[in-house]
Amino acid sequence: MKKLLLFFTAAALLCGCASVDETENVANCKFSLKSVELTNYNLTSFDFDVIIAITNMNRKEAASLKRFEGELTVNETKMADVTLDSMTIEPNATRNAKSRLNVPMTAFNSKLLGLISMGSATLDYHLTGTMYFEGPLGAELPVPVDIGRIGSYN
Repeated sequence: MKKLLLFFTAAALLCGCASVDETENVANCKFSLKSVELTNYNLTSFDFDVIIAITNMNRKEAASLKRFEGELTVNETKMADVTLDSMTIEPNATRNAKSRLNVPMTAFNSKLLGLISMGSATLDYHLTGTMYFEGPLGAELPVPVDIGRIGSYN
């Protein structure tokens, strides 16, 4: 009986250590807002593709993201909520995660519409949110993400 209890205790500790290692992998990931591309527009809305580059800095272990929930702002005006599903980033690699957004025309103020219609304006993109990953014993651990990029919409 003691051997069985010792075996289960050792297995639980090993699983806990593996979860801590995975937690460190995800916490050491680097995020960058690669692009925000206008893909379609009409009288009622704009469609954008938001691409986030996620780099796993660990050379041996993959990083597993559970999900991402955030908010995209353009020139300090909230445009839309951004979500990403679970994914795995291989060791020492970068993965581009894409989210498609449909932003209603009502979200744009007249200044932003003027900048977009000119076609030569520079827009400031900013993405803030929380990345979630699974920690020890199945606990969901949040990591804040705050990334931005200054650049043209095209």
